Amino acid sequence: MEGLKDIKGFVEVPDQSFLYFMLTVSGTVLFILALITLFVWYRKPKRKRKRLSAKEQAIINLEAIDFSNTKEAVYSFSENTQKIKEEDDGLKTLLEKLETYKYKKEVPTLKEEDREAMEKFIKELTHA
Repeated sequence: MEGLKDIKGFVEVPDQSFLYFMLTVSGTVLFILALITLFVWYRKPKRKRKRLSAKEQAIINLEAIDFSNTKEAVYSFSENTQKIKEEDDGLKTLLEKLETYKYKKEVPTLKEEDREAMEKFIKELTHA
């Protein structure tokens, strides 16, 4: 054996298996975290803005009537009350009384009794 001179000594081979292991583990952890995040994001209930029904919108419009502008108040009142309630005798007579404030270029100011009747009717509709 002493005659063999072509056998060389040990050569150190760089070992990078730990690096590959850590990259694999960290990649797997990141992938799982991404999946969990996506799952939670899609499962989270999204808040949708509630759309108001025609009745609810009419009630809001009735409560916001500005009685200083007579013509606008009468038009808004007649339009929105018909969306909420079918015409009964009380509503029909009130709307007939308010006809004098409609369809004219110049309208007189709203009488106090008509205004009170409108406010009373609005309170009945909104608090019923």
